[in-house]
Amino acid sequence: MSERVLQGHHLDTNFKSKELLRFPNDLYTQLKKDFSRNQVNLMRQAYTFASNAHDGQERMDGKPYISHPLEVARILVEMNMDVDSICAGLMHDVLEDCNIEKRNIDKIFGKDVSEIVDGVSKIGKLDFQSKAERDINSFQKMALAMAKDVRVIVVKLADRLHNMRTIDFLPRNKQIRVAKETLEIYGPIALRIGMQKVRAELEDLAFDCLHPLRAEMLRSAIKKSSGGRKKIVYKIRKEIKSHLKTNQIMSTVKGREKNLFSIYRKIKTKHKPFSEVLDVYGFRIIVNSVEDCYKSLGLIHNYYKPIEQRFKDYIAIPKSNGYQALHTTLLALDSIPIEIQIQTKSMELIAENGICAHANYKNEDINDSSFHIRNWMESLQDLHDKSPSTEDFVESIKTDLFSDEVYVFSPKGQIFNLKTGSTPVDFAYEVHTDIGNSLVGCKINRKYAPLNIQLESGQTVEIETDKKATVDPGWLNFVVTSKARTAIRAQLRHQKTSSARKAGKLLLESELKRSGKALKEYRGSILKSILQRTGVRSLNQLLTDIGLGRKTSTIVAERFFDGLQIRKDKTKTVKSFELKNNKIDGLSVTYGKCCMPIEGDSIVAHSDTERGIVIHHSRCNEVIPYKQDKERYIPSFWSKTNKKQVRPCHIKVLSESGPGVLADIASTFTKSDINIISVVSKSAGSKLTEFSFDIEIIDLEELKKIMQKVRSMKIVSSCVRDINEAKKK
Repeated sequence: MSERVLQGHHLDTNFKSKELLRFPNDLYTQLKKDFSRNQVNLMRQAYTFASNAHDGQERMDGKPYISHPLEVARILVEMNMDVDSICAGLMHDVLEDCNIEKRNIDKIFGKDVSEIVDGVSKIGKLDFQSKAERDINSFQKMALAMAKDVRVIVVKLADRLHNMRTIDFLPRNKQIRVAKETLEIYGPIALRIGMQKVRAELEDLAFDCLHPLRAEMLRSAIKKSSGGRKKIVYKIRKEIKSHLKTNQIMSTVKGREKNLFSIYRKIKTKHKPFSEVLDVYGFRIIVNSVEDCYKSLGLIHNYYKPIEQRFKDYIAIPKSNGYQALHTTLLALDSIPIEIQIQTKSMELIAENGICAHANYKNEDINDSSFHIRNWMESLQDLHDKSPSTEDFVESIKTDLFSDEVYVFSPKGQIFNLKTGSTPVDFAYEVHTDIGNSLVGCKINRKYAPLNIQLESGQTVEIETDKKATVDPGWLNFVVTSKARTAIRAQLRHQKTSSARKAGKLLLESELKRSGKALKEYRGSILKSILQRTGVRSLNQLLTDIGLGRKTSTIVAERFFDGLQIRKDKTKTVKSFELKNNKIDGLSVTYGKCCMPIEGDSIVAHSDTERGIVIHHSRCNEVIPYKQDKERYIPSFWSKTNKKQVRPCHIKVLSESGPGVLADIASTFTKSDINIISVVSKSAGSKLTEFSFDIEIIDLEELKKIMQKVRSMKIVSSCVRDINEAKKK
């Protein structure tokens, strides 16, 4: 499409009435009924502005381009949207397709309208590397704009709805892309903000486009079965209506039909035959009050047999999109299963139109007691801030959109809506990021439970925390909410940086000690000069770079020596570092799984770019080739005041073959109060068996004693410790 700037006279804020375009009669009649004269004139200004901007442009069906914004506005009117939304709908493509500047819209129609238009526009003017990257950035911009004003997504949904209604005019490859995008993103978003009618139409249109033959076959099968169904629906509806009327409950009873794609999805995902899916009859009962909802439920359960565990109370605990109703499944007539939803009129309105059912649309006007969309929208900004990349942000939103929910309680009775499959870790991060980052344990219904257990609706979850706790990378294997996943990744990055900084400080100080100077002696202008020469802005950044292996401590130390104009004493050896209670100089360490060092072993500390400081046995195969590299390997020793702690150790036992041999050897460990973690056996000849034991040992002295006891057994030929066997297994 052509890009051009709107002529200057069209930007005049004083539109003359005779210059304004008139809406089609039916739309104009509806607007006059719903809006004041001044508001209608403002919308006519937007219509005129957009028409001038799109002048000369055509749709794929050959119609003037302005016909599309006009239909979007018509959809927004049907949704009962406000004047700003309708103005934005009329102009939603002018920034993208016409090279109009945002300030022009701001000047004439105000900031709210310009922000909505900007949120909906596809940032076509930005030059991204690929179309995929452009789409991702467009979606990111829309999501963040939606977090500020939900009207952005309502206008976008109206835009997408009309595009789907006219999708037949697009090339087939583009039809498939747009239809898939509608099912993956726009349908779920419509559901998230409660717009069920829009979601159903979008899904059915996309289904028709992607699978026209399946859609036609399914539509034909439904039509064939509709005759018999109508009689059953009429009979049950009449019975329900009669029962309610007899008990003085004024109601409207409707047969509820599933949309085409929801039937197809149920057949595909639940592997149910068409007849079984269609055999369940749906009804909606609309009453005047919440009290009547519960009265109706009791009456219906008296007349029909409820099916166990098929009742849900979404009035007491609404869904996150504001949906409220009582759901129950029963057996009616000759054991025909029926699904009944009971709602008030306002609940029905919200169920169909979601956010559009509310008088006010801006976030601050949404009533949190009855509508929970605001929490989700606000979480989008937080999610964006903590996501390392645009791709992660978009994938997190997509994951969150496709989710059923469970409802759990805090110990104080507060209700939390979580994605199905959520764990206590997801719950902790839902409460607060700091709670998740300090999580150490949990109780479910007052009993201790593992952190990876899936939560169920109605459970009470209590979180135990510790300020010194660290986030476990393993949590990423089972958390399901985007909020938890994003927060965990952010904290792990922070922990890695912190550990790297501490490791870098340890490495640099060990080098500086060769000159007899400590790091703290480098201050002021001298330190600033050294940092400039090493190409970093701060000491923390320098230490982090050393810890991550981006810079070497030896070369950096030379810069420090130059700063004080001193020489390093090459004959001076660096003292070994004391390992006390799993820390070296206050820095937590991990132990190499390759060699399984235990207290009393000769050890060396290694600065690992991923794991921080790792302790190895000095004879470990991983260490021997690099022991002379003082850059990353530091001599260490066990503190004499260490707290006693068991550590894994690997030993091999060669013994006679025969029944009861393993039990005899295992009893030797048991009698010495030594725990066996695992044991693997393999044949070592016709009469010998080799056993590989992983055991828990306090120190080298205890290991020597137990190995001596095993060697003294008549059936044992040898017992040796294999330092690097664990890695080979």
